[in-house]
Amino acid sequence: MISTTPAQARSTTFSCPHPDCTQCNRLNVDTIVHRAWTGQHQHSERLRGTICGCECSARAGTWMARSKRPAATVEQLLPCQRWGVCAEGLAAICAVALTTGQRLPRVAAQRAETHHGQSVQDVEVPGGQWDEAQAQLRPRRGEWLPTAWARGSWCLLGVDCGPRTQDTAAALIAQVVARAQAGPLLLTDGWKASPAALLQGFGMVYRPRRRGQGGRTPTPRRVAPQTWCDAQVVKVRAKAGHVVEVRRRGVFGGPRRFGQPWRLQQRGETSQTACRERWDGTLRGLVAPLRRRTRCLSWSRIRHRSTVWLMVSLYNGVRPHKSLRQGRTVRTPAMAIGLTDPVWS
Repeated sequence: MISTTPAQARSTTFSCPHPDCTQCNRLNVDTIVHRAWTGQHQHSERLRGTICGCECSARAGTWMARSKRPAATVEQLLPCQRWGVCAEGLAAICAVALTTGQRLPRVAAQRAETHHGQSVQDVEVPGGQWDEAQAQLRPRRGEWLPTAWARGSWCLLGVDCGPRTQDTAAALIAQVVARAQAGPLLLTDGWKASPAALLQGFGMVYRPRRRGQGGRTPTPRRVAPQTWCDAQVVKVRAKAGHVVEVRRRGVFGGPRRFGQPWRLQQRGETSQTACRERWDGTLRGLVAPLRRRTRCLSWSRIRHRSTVWLMVSLYNGVRPHKSLRQGRTVRTPAMAIGLTDPVWS
């Protein structure tokens, strides 16, 4: 470790992580100073708090924490992970060990999922869309990727990986319930498990009254709230796979109750999921195992989930969206929904 000069530079972009410090997790308080540079190439910065005196690494809390590699080497792992490079190829391109190439993306995905759960909280969502994408895993295994998407800001609210069952759908709806302020307008496909999963997450318990003096007590059941709307957009395909008809039907709320707020939000006269289908194309371009014809299949379900969560963080906070631009100011989905101000690096 190489110590710094007595004239230490102060940093306002970091906060003290020590829980017993009075300035814990408080930014722009000018209590963090530069301590030293560590590592073989002196690439990792070490900081010290002026009040509590505890020291920490500048990489603490990031996906490069506890990594001795330079930042340029670690940042090369993300494009390789994006394009579906195998673990052996990733280790050869980035000049790292095979275990390092397998560990860093997994750790990064875990922290990306944790950060998504902590930051996306109590967001105001005017409406949402929900669909599933299919991926192929080796050896000859299928995986479904249901995603919930906020309409208007194009921000991803929830992502889950698993079989196409009602339990997977209910897990995704639970994420939407935990992160949205109220039950939004929802657009789904024609999957039969969708209404049951929506009632499980957003439904209210209704207890019918007993008629007469005798008989069994009516069983309570879940019903949709009166202010809640859900519609389905079902595509009818021919034998060759071409879309020949698009059917729209209201599941909860009816077409009038769904169409009025849809028109007030200037989303058109009819319910459609064109933007949601476009997101599937973007997702398939970012995640190689989700492409329809590819040889970059995932051997591990954990690595497949890690790739998806890395792309979710990249899409929400790093990649500016052209339709969200305000004048010359570029914005990401996280900026449009009010979670952050700058574009993340």
